[in-house]
Amino acid sequence: MPDESSDINKIANLLALMVTQDMARSTAATTLQACGFSNREIAGLTGSAENSVRAMISQARKKTEKPEKATNG
Repeated sequence: MPDESSDINKIANLLALMVTQDMARSTAATTLQACGFSNREIAGLTGSAENSVRAMISQARKKTEKPEKATNG
């Protein structure tokens, strides 16, 4: 009997690759993380090292958490 779980994982990985194929690696990493992929899975899908994935996601998080500077005018 075929392992349905591994078939579903293959399909999920193929869909992830299709969705992120034209994205920058950092954008792809954050998108895949939002979809529930682990850093290890993202590294495999993007061809990056796992530590690089962590750094990309961390930098993206810092950019979104950074409050905009108020302008005095």
